[in-house]
Amino acid sequence: NIGLTLIEQGKLEESIEAYNTALNIKPDYDMAWNNIVFALQALKAQVSSRKELVFHYPKDTGSQSYKIAKSILTFRLDQGTENAVNSLTEKLELIANNDNLIIKNPICSKTFNVLEPLLPNKVIALTHFGRSGTGLLHSLIDGHPEVSTLPSIYLSEYFDHSTWEKITAGGWHEMADRFVLIYEVLFDATSTVPIETKSKKLIYNLGKKEGTANVGENQNEVLRVDKKLFRAELNRLMAFYDEVDAFVFFKIAHAAFNKAINDLRKKSLIFYHIHNPDTYSQLNFVRLAPNANWVMMVRDPIQSCESWLRKPFKENDYPKIPNKIFGMLFEIDNIVYHKQNSIGVRLEDLKEYPRKTIPALCNWMGIEESESLYEMTAQGKKWWGDPSSPDFAKDGMDPFGQKSIKRNVGSIFSESDQFILRTLFYPFSVRFGYVEENVERFKVDLQAIRSMLEQMFDFEKIIIERTQADPEQFMKSGSYLYLRSGLIERWNTLNEHHTYPNMIKRLTIN
Repeated sequence: NIGLTLIEQGKLEESIEAYNTALNIKPDYDMAWNNIVFALQALKAQVSSRKELVFHYPKDTGSQSYKIAKSILTFRLDQGTENAVNSLTEKLELIANNDNLIIKNPICSKTFNVLEPLLPNKVIALTHFGRSGTGLLHSLIDGHPEVSTLPSIYLSEYFDHSTWEKITAGGWHEMADRFVLIYEVLFDATSTVPIETKSKKLIYNLGKKEGTANVGENQNEVLRVDKKLFRAELNRLMAFYDEVDAFVFFKIAHAAFNKAINDLRKKSLIFYHIHNPDTYSQLNFVRLAPNANWVMMVRDPIQSCESWLRKPFKENDYPKIPNKIFGMLFEIDNIVYHKQNSIGVRLEDLKEYPRKTIPALCNWMGIEESESLYEMTAQGKKWWGDPSSPDFAKDGMDPFGQKSIKRNVGSIFSESDQFILRTLFYPFSVRFGYVEENVERFKVDLQAIRSMLEQMFDFEKIIIERTQADPEQFMKSGSYLYLRSGLIERWNTLNEHHTYPNMIKRLTIN
C-alpha cells in the first residue's frame, strides 16, 4: 500500500523500494510482483540503461519461484522490444522447471490396461483488443457441434500457478471438488463466489455481469450445470490417467462439462475464451499448449479504446486509463502471437459481412460451417449480449447490429488526442484496413507527435478540471509517467522500423 501511494506521488524509486521491502518479507507475493512492474516501466524513461533498471529489481532469494517471478517481470518490461523473443524462450523454460506441475494418480490405471479417452488436441484461444466483441464471437462459436467451450471468461486465469495449486492442494481425489468450488459460477450463473482475473483482482457476480443469468427466449433462465454429474464424469475420466498436468485436466474438465450438459457429440477442438490473461497464465498456457491457435478480436483502435475507457473516464478513475491505453498499444505485437499460429478478426467484418467472415474463420479453425454460428448462445441457450454495452438495449441482442461500429469517436479523445493515437496505431490500422497506407504522411506525423508525447492529453486536462487536481502533481504521478514511458517506447520502435515488426496478421476473407 505504501508502494501504491508513493507511485501515485511520482516517487518511483521510493515506491520500488517499498515493493522490494514487501517482497523481502513475502517473496512469493504476487500483488507486489505485479505492481512493481508499473513503477519500473515508468522508471525506464528516466534511466540510461537496462543494467541500471535491473539494479532496482527485487533481491535474489535463490528460489525457483523468485527466478520465475523475476523472469515474468523482465518479460513484461521487454514487450515490444528486440529482447522479447529471447525473453519468451527463457520464461517458458523456467516455468517448465517449476515443481508440482504434474500430479500422479495414486491408483495406477495402467494395471487395468485401459486406453486414455480421446480428447481434442486442437485448442483455439480467444483474446481481446480493448472492447472488440469477444463475447459476441464466443456466443456465435457456442453450440457448434465440433467445438467444446465453456461459457464466459471464468477460466481466464485457469493456467496461473496459484489456480493449479488450489486445485491440487488436497491431492488427486479432491481435484474435482476443488475445481467446482473455485468455479462455482460455472455451475450456477447467479453465484456470488468471486472469480480471479488479471492482477489477482476478484470479480463478484460475474455470471450476472456477463449476461449468463438471464438467458433463453424470455431472458428468464439461468445457466446451471449439475455438479454431481460433472464431478462423477470428471473423476471417471481422471481414472484413465496415471498423471495429469493443468492442460490435461483442462481438457478432461471440458469433456466432463459436455457430458453434464448432455452434449455427447464428438468434439474436434476446444475454444478457450482466455480473454485478458495475466502474463504467467498466458505463458504457462503457451508452454502446455505449444500448438495452440490464437484469435484476437479487433476493432478500429480509437473507437475500441474509447469504448474501453468509457467507465474509468466517466468516474475520473485515471490510474486505470494509462494501463488500458498501454495494453492496447503493446498487445498488437505481443510476441506470443508471433510465435504461435494467430490471426485477428475485425469486428467490423463480422458484423457487416458475417456470411463471408464466418466461413473464412471456419476454414482457418478447421471446422465445418454451421447455422449455429449465426446465433448468439451460451450453453446452447439464447444469449442476449453484454449488459455493460451502451448498445445493449438498442441492438445488443442482434449479433450483427452495427451501432457499436458506427459510433462516432470523440466522446473522450479530442482531435489532438486522436492524432497522436492514430499515428501510434498507424501500422496496425493499415494492416487491418482502417486507413489507407501513406508512408510519407506517416513519417511526417510521427515526427510531429514526438514533442506532444511529453505534454498532457486533452482528456487528462478534463480529468484534472473535474477533480480539481494539481496539474504539476498530476504530471509527476506514476500513472502519468507510466503512460509516457509506453508512448515513447512505441514511438522509438516506429521511428526505427516504421512499423511494429511482430504484428498479428489479419484473417483473409473473400
